[in-house]
Amino acid sequence: MYNLAKHLRMLGVDAYAIDCIKTAGHENQEDFILRVKCDSNLHKVLCREASARCNVLKEVVFARRATKILDKFDVVHVNTAWVGFTLSLLLRRPRFVYTCHNPLWPEDQVHFGEKIVRIVEGHAMRRAHAVIALNNTMKRSIEAKAKVGPSKIFIVPNGVDTEFYRPNLPCEHVNEEYGLEGKKVVLFVGRVTWGKGVHILLKAIKRLRDFYNVRDVKALIVGPLSGFYKSDKPSSYAQLLMSYAKANNLGVVFTGSIDSDMLRYVYSCSHVLVLPSYFEAFGMVLIEAMASGIPVIGSRAGGIPDIIEEGVNGFTFPVGDDVTLAEKLYTLLTDESLHKNMANAARSIAVTRYSWKIVAKKLLKLYEIENSIQS
Repeated sequence: MYNLAKHLRMLGVDAYAIDCIKTAGHENQEDFILRVKCDSNLHKVLCREASARCNVLKEVVFARRATKILDKFDVVHVNTAWVGFTLSLLLRRPRFVYTCHNPLWPEDQVHFGEKIVRIVEGHAMRRAHAVIALNNTMKRSIEAKAKVGPSKIFIVPNGVDTEFYRPNLPCEHVNEEYGLEGKKVVLFVGRVTWGKGVHILLKAIKRLRDFYNVRDVKALIVGPLSGFYKSDKPSSYAQLLMSYAKANNLGVVFTGSIDSDMLRYVYSCSHVLVLPSYFEAFGMVLIEAMASGIPVIGSRAGGIPDIIEEGVNGFTFPVGDDVTLAEKLYTLLTDESLHKNMANAARSIAVTRYSWKIVAKKLLKLYEIENSIQS
């Protein structure tokens, strides 16, 4: 929401991002960031450690307190389930727009917790004046499973800063930091969890070496080893991955979390990004990588195929299929002409379809429609 508010203001809109009050030293100085206290005495008692229950409580408290300042706005745009649910019950005057980021809507079989989230998020979307789906896959799922009328669902993708993420950045410090000199880097970016399919990538890397005899490749796994962005203590899943990589001498580098400035250099200095998820609403890392001028390979999960044009800016493969992933990797790693063409196409698609300038204009048009209805 920060980038959206920033680019809407560039278009002359009096836009604000509303967020939780951060701990000391983490405040944004921009005057268009409004802060609301998110915790309560109950939260402090129940939530000494991060959990799904605590996140729900935090969102509800945040939404209730935010309503005190929302009446002065014409349009309120929300993108999380429990905030959306709470505001759908409390908001009266502003037009309410909801963006669905939940990657599990396309799935037919979900766990009990997700069933609860679907009830909550479905209610929020049905009460919203407009619902934004990130792609056609999400739109179809929201229509069918949340019972939201198609006339109020609009497709607007996530945006990426194509000036921040860009090709041909210097690689010396990245190569030195992670020992990448002379290697073609296969990159994964995201939370290191089973759902992201990191084990599928490691099996494909092993197959590249054992079956295709590719030796000049290094896999870089970037993201919190805990599976949560607030901690980097390795989970049991991450420990299994690291043990597998070490036992098979795969030379995989697990960086843990890194800041966005380092990340943009990592993208630019990599050969290809792989997103082997089991479920994915959109895949922000795909468009960040594309903006950085590298091809992308992703599983055919959720909204990933909506971003990857087969053979144009990358490849897709069946969910969980490390054999096909290894084959696609081998093709991109060994065909320099194909890699160059895909890299150029990836950058072009990112700039023309996913840059914040483009996305902000689409959303502004939607806001203007909603505001005119209210007027």
